[in-house]
Amino acid sequence: MTRSLWLGLGAALVIGGAAAVGLLTNDEPRAGGQAMPSAPVTASLAAPPAPATPAPTVPSFDVVKVDPAGNAVIAGRAAPGARVRALDGNKPLGETTADQRGEWVLVPEKPIAAGERQLTLEATDPKTGARRSSKDTVAVAISPAKNAEPPLAVLLPGDPDQPARALQTPGNTAGAGELSLDSADDNGRDRLVLSGRAPAGSRLKLYAGEQPLGTVTSDAQGRWSAVAPRPAIAGAYDLRIEELKPDGSVAARVARAFDPAMTMTMPREGEYLVRRGNNLWQLARRTYGNGLHYTTIYTANREHIRDPDLIYPGQVFKLPRS
Repeated sequence: MTRSLWLGLGAALVIGGAAAVGLLTNDEPRAGGQAMPSAPVTASLAAPPAPATPAPTVPSFDVVKVDPAGNAVIAGRAAPGARVRALDGNKPLGETTADQRGEWVLVPEKPIAAGERQLTLEATDPKTGARRSSKDTVAVAISPAKNAEPPLAVLLPGDPDQPARALQTPGNTAGAGELSLDSADDNGRDRLVLSGRAPAGSRLKLYAGEQPLGTVTSDAQGRWSAVAPRPAIAGAYDLRIEELKPDGSVAARVARAFDPAMTMTMPREGEYLVRRGNNLWQLARRTYGNGLHYTTIYTANREHIRDPDLIYPGQVFKLPRS
């Protein structure tokens, strides 16, 4: 089954750990007025205030920030005292040591090379010498062009039921505390994985078209993510997120088009007619097998694309072979 990923390129830089997954329930009334039971789809990952959650033994990313020249700041967590090494493919970027809380920050001496990069971590126990590798990968796209926009950095979880998370995006315009839908992934199976931001502690209601997916609550940092059964809807549909007031009325609403099938319609060989719900990440993923190659499409169609976040139905793009 084809897996479709939609990533909102206007997502704000996320500082901190992975987004908390709230209890996703479907409390819509049944026919006849009876409420459906609220059955949790996934348990909350939010850490209790006390005691402190121990640092993970497997190294993980919290922050990846890269400027257009490739200069980077990378931060995350590992076992306290572990020696952490960041890798660009098989090439070491640098090493540092996690503090007593298991937190670490690394500023590589040399810039990360332009192009599509895959960053991973390796942590070594100072006592036993045992090595642990990160489960997650950070995909970074750095344009070689002069005066380029800031690179794109996306956390790709090792768990397919967790959403991709934007760590840094070009054209970063969304403000902190604003309601957003940053990514949607049908994970190639029978589940829909969503993530975004909202005011801290907000209760949100999720829809696919007019079909309710359930409710979720944003965490203390204003992040939310949810896993729901894949809706039985043919073709493209709108994903809608509603922020609820205490009385249940709608305080804010956002909607994004999502096309799980993403059937490509080619007007001529090597061209693509943009459809409603398309974005450059999806087109690159279907065409080249990697969403980070969206820069290839953007570069080949600069005369038609003023902002890579904004493409419109009816536009015809060239799709280079490589």
